[in-house]
Amino acid sequence: MTHRTLTLAAAGLAGAMLLTGCQDETRLTQLDQSGVSTEELVGEEMTLTNEVEEIFGETFLTMGDEQTVVFVTEMPEDLRPGDEVEATGTVAADDLFSEPGDRDRLLQLTDEETANYLVNRESEPYLTEATVTVVE
Repeated sequence: MTHRTLTLAAAGLAGAMLLTGCQDETRLTQLDQSGVSTEELVGEEMTLTNEVEEIFGETFLTMGDEQTVVFVTEMPEDLRPGDEVEATGTVAADDLFSEPGDRDRLLQLTDEETANYLVNRESEPYLTEATVTVVE
């Protein structure tokens, strides 16, 4: 009986750890990685809740460990990296920063490593025209 209780407790702990690990990715990334086609997601309204990784001026932010890009309609005042936010916007997918000069504009907002990462990352879904609120 004791062995069975310990086994169930260990399984429950492992399940809780697995769920906690998934919270580092946004729902958009989870859907994209689960095999849902990007075409199915594009144009849909979606709400993502996660921590802000980085803020790029008044235009966009990244959230979650995979740095999902969120273009905002209005950046909340006093928003900081690490704040938990809820972002509701429209899913889009194309090459985000493929225009000439994008890297130079990003360098005005961040360091060289992050600018290069954003310019060279593969095309993936992101949110546009998002309303962002801090989760209290």
